[in-house]
Amino acid sequence: MEEIANKYKRQTASRYLSVDCNEITTSIMESETYAVSTKHDGHFYILYSNDKGLGLINHGGNNIENLPLLSEASKLLKGKYKEVILAGELFLNKEGERTRSFDLSSALSEKSKDIHFAAFDIISLNGEEQKLGIKTLDSKLKTILNGGSCIYPVDNRIVESRKDIEVIYKKVVEKDKQEGIVVRSENGPIYKIKPLITLDAVILGYAEGEGRRAGMLKEILVGLNTAPNEFLLLTKVGNGYTEAERIKLLKELEKKKVDSDYIEVSGSNVAFTMVKAEQVIEFSCLDIFTENSKGPIKKMSIKYDKKNYKAVGKHHMASVISPVYLKMRTDKKPGIQDTGISQITKVVSLDVSSETNTILEKSEIISREVYVKKSKGTNMVRKFMIWKTNKEKSADFPAYVYHYTDFSPGRKEMLKKEVKVSNSKSQIKKIFDSELLENVKKGWSKA
Repeated sequence: MEEIANKYKRQTASRYLSVDCNEITTSIMESETYAVSTKHDGHFYILYSNDKGLGLINHGGNNIENLPLLSEASKLLKGKYKEVILAGELFLNKEGERTRSFDLSSALSEKSKDIHFAAFDIISLNGEEQKLGIKTLDSKLKTILNGGSCIYPVDNRIVESRKDIEVIYKKVVEKDKQEGIVVRSENGPIYKIKPLITLDAVILGYAEGEGRRAGMLKEILVGLNTAPNEFLLLTKVGNGYTEAERIKLLKELEKKKVDSDYIEVSGSNVAFTMVKAEQVIEFSCLDIFTENSKGPIKKMSIKYDKKNYKAVGKHHMASVISPVYLKMRTDKKPGIQDTGISQITKVVSLDVSSETNTILEKSEIISREVYVKKSKGTNMVRKFMIWKTNKEKSADFPAYVYHYTDFSPGRKEMLKKEVKVSNSKSQIKKIFDSELLENVKKGWSKA
């Protein structure tokens, strides 16, 4: 059953699109009909019933066989169907209140009778895989789960226009204060529509633009506090700035450079220049999620000691969809109160405090060459390095890292860095040799 849950999760995850609530009529594709339901903020599970047993299981392999709702499932399904496999959302029902995924986590340990299961798809029925249109699916779910009080189909409303979807959104989200709505269309994507989420985060690093945008900010690296001067990396924010803001912010951040023992690579595959953890920005995003097709998301925790950043270890963390810069928050300071991880845990389940750091092996340098060239009385330096991380078994690190440093005192940006990674020793050696060939020309002497 775990394999079925995994396969379903992988296949359907790619069909989900997050849509800004202000773009319902422009971002949702035209369709003859839509099925619109309230988004339950819980955990994805499949409910199964066959001759081997009855229970709930998720794509991570967590199998539940002792919740009160399973007694009801037995009455609804046993003796009527040889096999039923339904996909749905397991959540803690609070009559008249918004559902919250973090409420479910504690309720599961207590085996609460208020845990409900809302089915939104039929994976298999009596051994046959089901591929049904939205109207047929809705009707069949209602037949299978007829009479259920804590197991039931999602409350689909079948509509014919995007204007109808807007009306439902305003009722469910703006008036009733639910998290959002889910919209399914015939043979199309599945849309999640929620209000924009805004977060306050600390600027930890920046990357400069190239070509036409040289001298401008390309993107910034942001994180959230888990302790004073300790940050979990969250995302890279590259959209939302005006050109004037890109120029101004780059000039400001260039004055705040600090050293870092940890390297994070930007979207253009260049290492971020790390800065003092002093400034706070506000940005928006469409959604926050804690898992992807590879499983739970983990990101690096780093510590800042006023002079340098050091890696602490990887922790469970969230990712965001479509981060957009809104403004600088000069009224806020880095810290648990203004830029804490609680901004994430209020939205999704994320137990940072329960984790312990893994002891990692030390890296070792396997190739290092330095070249010097005199120009106008000063030395220009180019350094090429490869190191073996010895951490590849953790699945959080590559096996090999190539690092290039280019220092030129007469250049506007005196120090440039480049990072490339590989799990192949032969490939990283080819990168090293190619970079030497490209960057060491006439006039350079080996140091």
